[in-house]
Amino acid sequence: MTEILTAEDTRRAVEILKRGGLVAFPTETVYGLGCDAFNELAVRRIFEVKKRPLSKPLIVGVAGTQDVYELAEVNRIAEKLMKAFFPGPLTLVLRKKSVPDIVTGGSEKVAVRMPDHDVPLSLMEKLGKPLVVPSANVTGRPSPTTYSHVIEDLGGRIDAVIVGECRVGIESTILDVTTRPAKVLRAGAIRLNELRKYTDVEYVVREQETYRTACPVYLFVGENTGKKIDEMVREAKKRGMKVVVIARKKFGRDTINIGENIEKYASHVFAAIRQAESMGAELIIVEGPPEDHEGLMERLYRLAGERVIKT
Repeated sequence: MTEILTAEDTRRAVEILKRGGLVAFPTETVYGLGCDAFNELAVRRIFEVKKRPLSKPLIVGVAGTQDVYELAEVNRIAEKLMKAFFPGPLTLVLRKKSVPDIVTGGSEKVAVRMPDHDVPLSLMEKLGKPLVVPSANVTGRPSPTTYSHVIEDLGGRIDAVIVGECRVGIESTILDVTTRPAKVLRAGAIRLNELRKYTDVEYVVREQETYRTACPVYLFVGENTGKKIDEMVREAKKRGMKVVVIARKKFGRDTINIGENIEKYASHVFAAIRQAESMGAELIIVEGPPEDHEGLMERLYRLAGERVIKT
């Protein structure tokens, strides 16, 4: 049985972590699933619970920048970026020093980040060790932004979940600073133009597996989304389908409004997908964001796959 804890129960959560347990907790981005990064049996259980391939490395969370120097070789660019973005939604990939191979998928590099959220920082400070911090979902599902999403995916298979808020809604940007130029391995909350103030950055869009959702998701992007969405809704309803629209404005009764500005949009889109599924949707239509954002668009394309309609 999974214990439901509050932010005041961090000592109980630390007890669970010390005995090799798994605890899910809010971060500023999405919910993370943590265990002692140096407990190899606990780390292996993370892979099993998430159904994640052992070859896919995990991010290591730290409570302070001093911890990064113990885990990895920190170069000048990394120091500049840590000063600018830690704590925050940036993950740096560095040459590793003392991290177990299972955490890094056998790689000689390690991904490290310092969350900007009191709960994981408190857990690591009380534990006295770094935690691995992958998203608290089954691999391939949209990332969780509430504790109920975690229970939906992992309930009964992890030891505890701490109730709290994720304000950003999309994962951290992952930047490999062992190369020149630095390479974005995953677009995320920190935009490329912010990173380029500190170093040269290369971003190559990589093909990724589409998220697994309960029904097809269509993404509409461009200048004329409203008219095209109305047309698809009408056609689908003629066929008797249950349609849920996720949009910046109202599109009839079954609409989930996720806000006009980019921050509100990003923080609500994953939750809206899960809400639409819970409403019994047979078709989900998503209106694109009000402005371009590499990390957000990368995830929207993963939601829709080939079902992207440009207007």
